Amino acid sequence: AAAALFISLGSPSSHALSKGTFYLELKTGCYSANKIPNKPSKWTDTNYKTLYSTACTSPHHYEVFFVGKIKAKDLNSEAAKKEAGVACDNAAIATLTGQKDLPQSLTYGYFFPDPGAEEKKYGKKILCFFRVADPKNDKLTLSIKRTFREVSYV
Repeated sequence: AAAALFISLGSPSSHALSKGTFYLELKTGCYSANKIPNKPSKWTDTNYKTLYSTACTSPHHYEVFFVGKIKAKDLNSEAAKKEAGVACDNAAIATLTGQKDLPQSLTYGYFFPDPGAEEKKYGKKILCFFRVADPKNDKLTLSIKRTFREVSYV
């Protein structure tokens, strides 16, 4: 199952969405949960499997900030969840350190393969992503139009 661990830690323009991408094939960047990215998206157990690549300055629901692998043998285990959480914690801290004006409901979570065919094809891959939860209902992901991976050249 795609586990999501959330920790609490935000605006519209238009951009053509790509055809959908299977969630385990995402790369770092920004994605919309649906073809109308300027509306909130309901978080469910199934609607994350196909996401649509978009520019990080256009409306989007998810920002993948880390792609890696974990070592845990069983992806359904507490050890796998803990290892994925630590990897995402470290990557999120590195990404967000020094950033300003972060939304109050900025959270992050992770995806990894479901047991069976997905795990056989993708192995122990994890994808960490930011999302902005609706403060009134954390099952809704708000649409945002900025990146949380801003690079400053000093």
